[in-house]
Amino acid sequence: MTFFKKREHHFQPIRADGKIDTMPFLLAAEDNILPFFDVMGSTAFYPVKSDIAGNITKLTKKYELDPEKYSTLQDMVDCEIEAKTITDKGSATDALIWLKRALQFIHGFVQNLLDGVNDGESLRPCAMKSYDANLKPYHGWMVQNIFSLITRAVPNRKDFIEGLAQGEKEEAVLDDLREFLVLFGKNIDVIVEMYKSKDLDMQFKV
Repeated sequence: MTFFKKREHHFQPIRADGKIDTMPFLLAAEDNILPFFDVMGSTAFYPVKSDIAGNITKLTKKYELDPEKYSTLQDMVDCEIEAKTITDKGSATDALIWLKRALQFIHGFVQNLLDGVNDGESLRPCAMKSYDANLKPYHGWMVQNIFSLITRAVPNRKDFIEGLAQGEKEEAVLDDLREFLVLFGKNIDVIVEMYKSKDLDMQFKV
């Protein structure tokens, strides 16, 4: 089985009320995205992976304070808006928006790969195009330069595909990636719309 087929947890369909259940989402992010960065390059991408893991941990701890109250991601953010704590240190609102941006980066990277944005064997164009669209607007000059250096360590296309293949053929990997992007993308879109509708997105920058 290919990389994503071997995952224990998967991103779920959006609920009928348009909300996302907190724990299934966090488990899917942890089980799919963190090991994905090992395929990308565990050493170079360690700071990114660590940041994502940290945000997942913050959100999990928030959820565990009151699983019923924070049963959905929307509930978690709405409670902080009501309590006026969205910008407090360690807030779930802050953690989720940075997790969302990292997930957008991964989604964009994979979509760019499928669209053939790569320069021959080099996947750096796939990474940079996604970074420019999803993370750069929220990063200062120093962070932008650090990320530019990190993307130089993106594996070449052959090694990346082999890392995801787990012994399967390339076409199976590409099919798996296309399938993964569907629910992954729908979850991201709902979170993006939530922050947009509440006019919160640009309040969180580094």
